[in-house]
Parts: sequence; C-alpha cells; structure tokens
Amino acid sequence: MQRILLVNLMRMGDILQSTPVVAGLRRAYPEAEIHLAFNEAFAETVCRIDVDKAHPLPMARLRDALASPERFLDAFGELERFGRRLNEKGPYDLLFNQTPSPAAAALSDLVEARARRGMRLDEARSFVPADPYSAYLVAMMSNRRANPFHLVDIWLGTLGLRGPASLRMKVTDQDMERAVDLLRASGADPERELFVGFQVSASQKEKCWSEEGFARLGRQLERNLGARILLFGVSEERDLSRRIASAVPGALSLAGRTGLGELAALLRRAAVLVTNDTGTQHVAAAVGTPVVVVSVGPVFFRETGPYGEGHRVLQARLPCAPCSFHVSCSNPVCKDRIRPDHVYTLAVWAMRRAQGPQPDFGPEVRSYRSGFDERGRLQYEPDVPDPDDEILRFHKELWTALLEGSETQPGPLDLLPADPKTRRRWDRAASVLERASHLMDRMRTESVRRPLNAQEWKRLGDELRQEEEELRGLAREAEELSPFVHYLLIRRECFPTASPWAFLRMTSDLYRAAAAPILSARTRPSPEKGGDFPWSDRNCATPSPGP
Repeated sequence: MQRILLVNLMRMGDILQSTPVVAGLRRAYPEAEIHLAFNEAFAETVCRIDVDKAHPLPMARLRDALASPERFLDAFGELERFGRRLNEKGPYDLLFNQTPSPAAAALSDLVEARARRGMRLDEARSFVPADPYSAYLVAMMSNRRANPFHLVDIWLGTLGLRGPASLRMKVTDQDMERAVDLLRASGADPERELFVGFQVSASQKEKCWSEEGFARLGRQLERNLGARILLFGVSEERDLSRRIASAVPGALSLAGRTGLGELAALLRRAAVLVTNDTGTQHVAAAVGTPVVVVSVGPVFFRETGPYGEGHRVLQARLPCAPCSFHVSCSNPVCKDRIRPDHVYTLAVWAMRRAQGPQPDFGPEVRSYRSGFDERGRLQYEPDVPDPDDEILRFHKELWTALLEGSETQPGPLDLLPADPKTRRRWDRAASVLERASHLMDRMRTESVRRPLNAQEWKRLGDELRQEEEELRGLAREAEELSPFVHYLLIRRECFPTASPWAFLRMTSDLYRAAAAPILSARTRPSPEKGGDFPWSDRNCATPSPGP
C-alpha cells in the first residue's frame, strides 16, 4: 500500500484548504493511505477532514523552546523523536511539505520518503523548494500582487492534480442539533428566519473593515430583508461582537460561544457570510455557504480567498491596494472607500446566486466573483472589466506556460502586455535568457574538449555572469519582472552541481524554456500527462553526468 504524508503546520484555514489536495489524491490513488502532520492546536479541525492518520506536533512548546537559548537543543530533540515515530513503518512513498517555514522543512527532512514536494533542506541545510511549483510560491512572496493563482491550485499543481475542487469538512448531526439549540436559547427561530453571518475581526487589525461599517450593513440587512445577524468570533473578540450586535436590531453575538462544529453548522444555515480575511471564510466555503469578503489591508484574495464558485470580493481601487505585509498604514482609505451599500449589494447577489448584469460601483471600488477556468483553477473575475488586470492575465498565461509545460517544452502563451514599455522589458529579459542559454551551451562544448581551454572557459563564464547580472538589474528596475527572475534563480540553485556539464545543461534548458513563450508568443502545447503519479521528480532528479 502506498503511503503519503502531508506536512501542514499552519492554521485552521490552511488545513481546510488542504482538503482538495486530499480529495485529489484519493481519486488518483484510492488505495493509498494519507497521513497528516499538523499543529496540535488545530486537532478539532483535523478530526473533520478525510485523512487516515493524523500526527499532532506540539508547536507551541517547540516555539517556546526555540526562543530560549537554554532549550534550543530540546526543540530539535522533539523534532527528531517526532520524525522517528513517523519512520517506524518505513519510508513514505511521497512527502508533501505544504508549510513554508524552516521548522517544517527541518521536520520533513527527518522523515524518510522516496519522493518529496514542497519546501525542504538541501545538503547545506539551506531552506529550498523541492519542485517548480514550490519555487514559484517562494518567488511570489516578494510580489504577491502578481500572483494569479490560488494557494489550493498551487498545491494541486505541485502534485500534478487538477480542479475544479471544493473545500470539505464533516458536520455531524450533533453539531446541527447544538446549533439549533443555541439559536433557540438566544430567541431565534432556526426554521423560519433568514440568517446572515458576520466575522468582524481578523488576525491583524489592518485586515479589518470598520466597526461602524459592519453595524450599518447589519441594520440595512435587517431593515430591508428582515435578516437576523449572527456575529461569530473567538472569546477575545467578544466585546467587539457585542458592540456591533447592540447597534443592530435582533443581532446575536456568538463570539466565544461556539466550537468549530457549531460554527460550521450555523454557517450552513446562513444565507451568506460577510467577513474580513479569516479562517471562518474557509469554514463557510467548506459547508457550501456563499462568502462576501471585504478585502482591506494586506489581503491577497486571489491567493487566499474562499475557494469555490459563487463567492464575492470587494476591494478599493488604489495604487497601494493590497498593501504589503508588515506595513503600518496611517491613513487606511481603503476601508472608507468600501461602503455598507456596496457590501449589501454583493451580499444580496451572493445569497441569491444571482446571474446577469454585474454590479458597477464606479471608479473607487472593484468587485470580483469566483469561478473556475477551463483548466479547473479558481479565478476571481472582475464584475466590470478593468484594464489594470491585463498584466495579471499575462502572468497567468506565462506561468501556465512555464509550470504546466516541461523544462524544454513550455505550454502556449497567447497574451503579451499591450503597454509598449512593459512589452520591451519582457522582450529584453527573454533576449538575455536566450543569450545566457547559448553561452552555457558553448561552455558545455568546451568542457568536454581536451585539453581544456581554460582561457576560453573563463571568457564564456565572465560573459554569462554579465548576462545574469543584467537579468537581476531588470528585476530591480521593473517590479513585474521580479518574481519571474527570482523563480529562475531559485530553480537554478536547486539543480545539483556535482557535474558542471549537467548543471549547465539543466540551467540552459530552463532559461531557453522561459524565454520561448515571450519571444514567440505561442509554442507547442505541453503533452497530455498520463495517469501515473510522477513519484520521481523529473525536474529535480539528479541528471546523467554527461558524455
């Protein structure tokens, strides 16, 4: 029996977003046993997803130990013991580390596996991606605005799986009964009332829409639709929830009063959830409730928004939106531009699953709707076409060509940026890559000549360094090129260097493949993939040593 291990040490929402990966693996390998290594703080979430065996890791204790010089070695001892337990039945057939952190990479490195995906440690104990999709994810961390793909689809692509897919979680009859009891005890009629859920807080205050905005929206929903507002949250959010509930007739503050099961059951009864960027949106998506996200601050909804069809997002149209992480904004005008009537309109559209003419909120606010493209990947399409989204469409085409094609045969690229300056930058980058690839081919030829012409080898090497420095300069000059260049350099660093000839061949193929779609704007489509899972990574496998 094949055994697969997923390493997901992140939060509730990230665990729920793993469920399409689990479902895809179930379809592809119905006899495989799927294990999950996870943060023990989210055991309640893990027991509601479809894995065969769960391995809890005491992350809080590990973080405390890592933060203390006296207990630093204790943390590594804990990881080693955890790894030994996972190795008791021999190596896994596949290990996929979904967690982009050195601790998760260190843990993954302690577990025996025949094939690996995601983040890992190399021979020098450096934090590196083990496959092209993971390299893409790392590259996009420096410019997340340019990322057109949802995290779930990146994970699926890492394993050669395809959507469309949906989030899933178990909701029991007992969960439903407790939710009904809670509503009745609060004076609500579970069978006859229209419920709308609010999640009014988030992990960062920068991600939170205004308290007054939620209160005004609640009053509008109550007045126009007779809706009963249910305010969700953890115990620490109880005061905020009560303040908003007191400003909305009939609203119920449930912050701190529900476990995950009751929350899921209540969301299943809600007609729509209006939320900041939080884990609650993924719970709603997993139980089939449409979601409206008020996207403010450092929220990259295309990457982490609710996964599934029929969800809605509102975002202010500003040059700085979304803002970068770790930025403290003294004037968050994005929160003021999104008005309660904007959110109300989208909430009504979402709960009615409305089709037809789309809402237009004018030049200051943009709205988006979720659906799946022809490749089965989630996309958030603007309700009103926006020229600013052109570069994002180009990135989608380019990265599809690179990630779904092979190193030597990228997929088709039909779209190039219309802006002449942007197009020239990309053409220039492609020309640099072609020249660099040609230089590496010549270096390979020189490397097998005897005697070796050291002077010619040095000259070619100097020219190659100049070309790569020009490529880095382009990335510094143009923000939209930064993740593209970063990706290529990350992929190059992953190639084995034991054989210079093989390293040059793999890097030359990579650069040539990256240049081809841009220069020609159309290449042959990638071949259809077979049904066998690529347990050995053709892109990261050790190549033959050369002639």
